[in-house]
Amino acid sequence: PQDFSNIVWAFAKADVSHPRLFKKVAGHMISLDNWGEFKPLELSNIVWAFAKAEVADAPMLFEKIANHIVANSNLRDFYPQDLSNIVWAYVEANEANPMAFVKAGKSDPRLFEKVADHIIASHNLWVFKPHELSNILLAFAKAEALNPQLFEKVAHHIMKLDDLRKFKPQHLSNTVWAFAKAEVSHPMLFKRVADHIAALKNMKRFKPQHFSDTVWAYATAKEEQPHLFEKVADQILSLDNLDSFSSQSCSEIRWAFEDANVINSQLFDALDTACVHDDENLDEKYQQLNPQDQWHARVL
Repeated sequence: PQDFSNIVWAFAKADVSHPRLFKKVAGHMISLDNWGEFKPLELSNIVWAFAKAEVADAPMLFEKIANHIVANSNLRDFYPQDLSNIVWAYVEANEANPMAFVKAGKSDPRLFEKVADHIIASHNLWVFKPHELSNILLAFAKAEALNPQLFEKVAHHIMKLDDLRKFKPQHLSNTVWAFAKAEVSHPMLFKRVADHIAALKNMKRFKPQHFSDTVWAYATAKEEQPHLFEKVADQILSLDNLDSFSSQSCSEIRWAFEDANVINSQLFDALDTACVHDDENLDEKYQQLNPQDQWHARVL
């Protein structure tokens, strides 16, 4: 088991595509009956690798692994990173090939229920790192595996923390985005995150998607935190340029500000200019494509 796990993990980690290898490994693993010999880390690395490599013809492998995990009496041997990688992998695999993965993710909530029940039953979540918690919430939200109890458990844990300094920008944005996407209301959590971000000396570590996901979450959840929006606006306007902002990020940020009734003309002008610049770059790249690729681009 460890050999299979290490091989596919290494290829996926190195971003080396080899469909025949993954197909060979998947075919062999599907034929196995000794799943009890696989350790949780090996299972999580395998599904992570197949999802990362976007292998299209492995739904039976994912189904078999899900069945094995669900059949476990408990998940005490699974570390937080294992659980995080597993639910992430099933969502990613499902999104990459939804027709093939009809037994994974949204179409089969058993695995997500098993993971959620385990976390909810945990006495505390101190062993979970910020990225593990945020990734788990993100996976549940994207899979539409609605479980308010799980979200409440994680929120309660975050509220008990002395501070949120260990939460990186992506952890913060993923957390509030997941709550908003799953339509789980938790005003105290949103205020805690908003207060933390607003108190930061700067937001230099925030990427465009972190900005857009964060303000989108607050606007969508109808959580009024003007000081958060003001902090985000000030940071964006302090940048030398918005070249790294995609049209989607610009439009999402502007929509969030308008929906939250936080009007900032200077910010809107900067975002509009960045959107036009991004669209022009896309048009230039489009003109460089051959006719067949231009057709595919229009379809997409």
